[in-house]
Amino acid sequence: MVNFMLYRYRPITSTPYLKSGDYCEIPPCRALAPYVCCFWGSESSNSARLVIPDTCMDIIIMVDHLNNTCTASFCALDDRTYQSSIRESKVSTFGIRFFGWSAMLFTSESFKNTKNNAYSADDFFRGMTAELIDTVLRFDNLRERAGKAEKILLRSLSTRRLSSDLMNVINDMITFQSRMKISEIAGRNVISERKMQRLFEENVGVTPKTFSDIIRYQLVWQEVAKGSADILDMVEKYGYTDQAHLLNDFRKRHGMTPKQAFSFAMSDFYKTV
Repeated sequence: MVNFMLYRYRPITSTPYLKSGDYCEIPPCRALAPYVCCFWGSESSNSARLVIPDTCMDIIIMVDHLNNTCTASFCALDDRTYQSSIRESKVSTFGIRFFGWSAMLFTSESFKNTKNNAYSADDFFRGMTAELIDTVLRFDNLRERAGKAEKILLRSLSTRRLSSDLMNVINDMITFQSRMKISEIAGRNVISERKMQRLFEENVGVTPKTFSDIIRYQLVWQEVAKGSADILDMVEKYGYTDQAHLLNDFRKRHGMTPKQAFSFAMSDFYKTV
């Protein structure tokens, strides 16, 4: 089930075409591909980045080379856009981006009430945070860091926590492009709305409705990012009431209009070619 969804839904950032020495993403190994969206890294970033809802969660390890400090944080699932902070120091960053439905497989902690918050990675991933920090300090290259991190993640992976009910519901959200009501998805999967609510709050950190809405926004953004999206077509395709409904929802999630978002993404693309 997880592998099936993997090839049908791939969330993207606000700058999906950005590839530079400052920021880079690499895919995980095949064994981790159903659970990890990507490994990413940046060097000496002195500019803020637009972070958008992507149905993902991240472990972020930052090494401040000027102050000789290293911190590991965990960013839970976000449903709003924000600007990452501007860093003046020489900072090396290594990130592990989990799918929103799979971070739970690497921890025994609950994600209830974690939405839009950041924590010490040790609060949720105590068993592997120290190993990840040691890996980042020992290796400078992103690919080397990712390779070592993969071994740590594979040892920590516990598929016993995988809920078939949760995965079936998320699969339907993606299959029907979030056009189905939560009550309809519950009925289709023979699960009570109350149980569905509990599963999402504990394992994803948001309500089923919020997660479904973010999936729909991401699907719209992926079409917009290609540069050939027709707003009126997407209104019908993704079950919006009208054009204003789609535009307001997109602006709420992305912080700008689809046209502005596309221009913003392409401006970073042209900086790297």
